Amino acid sequence: MNDVIGREKEGGKRRSHKRRSSKRKTIKRRKVRSMKRERTKSTTYIEYDLFNGLKWDNYRLGDVIYGHFACWDNVCLGKNNPNLYHTCDDMDFEVNKEWCEGYKDVWTDPKNSNASYIQSLHKNFPGSIASKYVKAVGYPKTYKMGDHATIKKIFRNFKYKKPSTSTLVIHLRLGDTITGDYGKEYSYNLKYYENLLKKVRRNKEIKKVDIVTGLHINVYVKESNKRLNEIVHMFEKYYPVEVILTKDPDKDFYYMSNSKFFANSGGGFSLLVTEFLKHDKKNKVYENK
Repeated sequence: MNDVIGREKEGGKRRSHKRRSSKRKTIKRRKVRSMKRERTKSTTYIEYDLFNGLKWDNYRLGDVIYGHFACWDNVCLGKNNPNLYHTCDDMDFEVNKEWCEGYKDVWTDPKNSNASYIQSLHKNFPGSIASKYVKAVGYPKTYKMGDHATIKKIFRNFKYKKPSTSTLVIHLRLGDTITGDYGKEYSYNLKYYENLLKKVRRNKEIKKVDIVTGLHINVYVKESNKRLNEIVHMFEKYYPVEVILTKDPDKDFYYMSNSKFFANSGGGFSLLVTEFLKHDKKNKVYENK
């Protein structure tokens, strides 16, 4: 009889212990949910230091790699190199002597209007990806546009930081493109990012969000910070969000080009990353279509 009572007491203790353990787990889960709710309510405004600095003023990597400067140099300086004619093929306007005279600020060295941009590239941006690319593709005798094999070779010597394989990297174009005539072409509105977030949440592999941005021209700083904060707050309701400000477009290009999940913006810089990543079918690129 005493054995039975003893076993009943022990059983009661075990059940009581299980109830207490279950209660503790419930409380812990509630605390976690509460912490998550706290994070979703975060609306802290951060004034980011967005300007990349004068060192990179007028650094145009996309125009270099896509052969635009090679085209303009060939036509505007009258080189007429048949090996460079193809660099003008994807232009949406005719490049001729009239264009060259009217748009000297586009194709010449910003520090010396008597020299072309591409001729001065090694001096103005020594050691840059653009400078290495121009040399690697054999300019001025030859030119390869958007050559991913060349970009990969350049990347091999870099030891910059890379995103994790569970990170969505968003390229956010700010500055002069978020207002005025270029707003819709280069910078996307908040509705776009709301729709992007819906798509991203369906991808269970994504655990974190990095936003890569920076101003190549120190304008619309207040408006840029407002837009950046709005997008950060939108995504941090569901993910840890980090704003990547390297102040170095080459590091940004490398970082984004090594992402597994990427959301682009408008413009040639983002297009470079998009086309580079699409060569590997394991990568997922979210585009504005």
